[in-house]
Amino acid sequence: MSISALAELVSVRTEDGVLLHGALFNPKTTGVVAALIIHGGWGNFYTGLGRFLPYALAANGVGCLSLNNRGHDYGTVADGEPCIGLLREKFEDSPKDIAAGLQILKERGYRRLVLIAHSYGSSKAAYSQFLEPDPDVEVLILCSLATLMRDVWRYYLDTPYDEAVREATRLLDADQGEHFVIYKHNGPAPIICTAQTFLSVWGPNTEQNMFKWIDELAKPLLVTVCERDWMCIDYSRAIYEKASRAEPREFILLPGGDHYYNGAERSVETVIFDWLHRLGLR
Repeated sequence: MSISALAELVSVRTEDGVLLHGALFNPKTTGVVAALIIHGGWGNFYTGLGRFLPYALAANGVGCLSLNNRGHDYGTVADGEPCIGLLREKFEDSPKDIAAGLQILKERGYRRLVLIAHSYGSSKAAYSQFLEPDPDVEVLILCSLATLMRDVWRYYLDTPYDEAVREATRLLDADQGEHFVIYKHNGPAPIICTAQTFLSVWGPNTEQNMFKWIDELAKPLLVTVCERDWMCIDYSRAIYEKASRAEPREFILLPGGDHYYNGAERSVETVIFDWLHRLGLR
């Protein structure tokens, strides 16, 4: 693919002072439509969807900001800022990150906005619009929704889920919420986070549980998932079906591909472009 323009590296502070970095891709021709890409757990602005989708959007006339949220990676300290990442983030803070990203796009003249989110980031994107809908956000595109820990703990935890919850709760009740808990699992990285983060992100009462509020979301919704992403298919479909106020809405199971859309890059691009065209955004 030919790249029409280099990405512009950008930074922004959230309303509570967290510094976020990302890359802004502007199309050759001036327009008012742009997307904000929200990465998933342990991710960042240049991995997952961020490694290929921004170029494709800009090449097709849609601006795109791929932005770190405070839960990126395990956290970084190179810029002298507090280390948050998935070590210390709280899910409840995620709307502040999304609001900061949308503000960048608005300041650049974009007025018709799209949220495109992956995995754990899908919960963040939808939650932000449930809590305080932004009238400039016209569409949500949620890719491979992250399944709740309570349902897939055997893959992630080397101790039963209920025991992990009890330990994190004990630490929090003892004013040791910043104490780290560590669990091995079968994925690419172990679970390492504070007790407070474990309960906020993966606990039984987490607001990340989209079943608690998705039926209140009233924006057009596209949900995609790849057929080899076996862990996320049922949850993605169930959330789509419960989002009864989201009209229009569509669920698409893509052939091939995995959780990170390896092997399905062109397929998901086509689906997204068709969806935006259907809604008059391309």
